[in-house]
Amino acid sequence: MENPEKKKKIILICSDGGHLAQIMELKEWFIKYDYLIVTEKAPSTLSYSNQFNIKFLRGRPKGKKRNLNFFVHLVVNFFLTLKILIGHFPKAIITTGSHTAVPMCLIGKSLGVKVVWILSYARIKSRAASADLIYPIADKFIIQWPEPQKFYKKAIYLGGIY
Repeated sequence: MENPEKKKKIILICSDGGHLAQIMELKEWFIKYDYLIVTEKAPSTLSYSNQFNIKFLRGRPKGKKRNLNFFVHLVVNFFLTLKILIGHFPKAIITTGSHTAVPMCLIGKSLGVKVVWILSYARIKSRAASADLIYPIADKFIIQWPEPQKFYKKAIYLGGIY
């Protein structure tokens, strides 16, 4: 029997900006768990380390070109993700996306961790490439608008988390 004093471990992972703002909307819920927030290191995210259990991945390289810097960034974040996942081995990974969450979800799922993807509130009438990658393996795929149901047939519509 599990010790009721021992809280279940979860990881909440997302990109910075709006994705992180959506995770923070879940604060009243996630603080009840042994949680770890994982996001990109950026000037806007550093202040969170004073209030929350948080770890940072490398921020996105500048520009949209997929040059050598982009691939080095991916490899470094893959290994940081692996280290974080093993260090705080969770029962579940919850994410609002985007690309930052893909390696964590893939590695976690391969290790038997439950994956919950919450499609971005900004996704009303279009698909998301990162969500498309994780949709087939997600244990729960939640949408915040009814329209994406046409792309993600097994999605659960719960409305906005705001």
